Amino acid sequence: MAERRKTRKRKDEATVEQPTKEEYAVAKYLRFTVPNKKSAMYGNKVEYFIASRAVDTLLDSKWSTGEGALFTNRHSCENYLDRLLQKQIFHRSLKVVKTVGGEKDGKRKKEKDVELIGKQKEENEEKEGEGEKKAEGTPKRKKRLKLEMHDDQVFIDGKDVYVWIYDPVRPKTFIMGLLIVFGAIAVCLFPLWPPVVRLGVYYISIVAAGFVGSIIGLAIGCL
Repeated sequence: MAERRKTRKRKDEATVEQPTKEEYAVAKYLRFTVPNKKSAMYGNKVEYFIASRAVDTLLDSKWSTGEGALFTNRHSCENYLDRLLQKQIFHRSLKVVKTVGGEKDGKRKKEKDVELIGKQKEENEEKEGEGEKKAEGTPKRKKRLKLEMHDDQVFIDGKDVYVWIYDPVRPKTFIMGLLIVFGAIAVCLFPLWPPVVRLGVYYISIVAAGFVGSIIGLAIGCL
């Protein structure tokens, strides 16, 4: 039985179609344009979006204008996004709100038993200050939003949430990586720099070291 299940899983993975270049372009546009929110899903940090906002974004995109437009109405956007879902660009999820904080049920029962054992005077005082005790005694509960996988993997235009699987490299990250690489190459080629440039870098490094040393000295002096 286990071998049959493994073979079925392999067949399902093999039947998943890869997105086309156009679908990748639309997915990348949505990834960086649709308002995303962060949450936790099975202990991992994920980003998700609301279905209706994704449809609105596609209707405002360049693919909704001109001749042969891909998106003419909300229904066409819904069908296209459902196709992206089937190609594992994102998946449908459920919102689960969990309360954090407060006392446990066992402690609450014990406190109730102790209050019942008290004298009549204490009961009268409790009745008088009932409003104050409710305000002070009730612990505040924080609500945390977590996501879980939805059983029905279909895209529906509405308030449902969808978690991103497709995570392309952001333009800022790509530019920062190029700058770091070029900076490392420039430092390695320092002996080949012109003498004037090397002398200028030397003086700048001395000034920077003095500035950092003065800040550290002030911090130690304040202690």
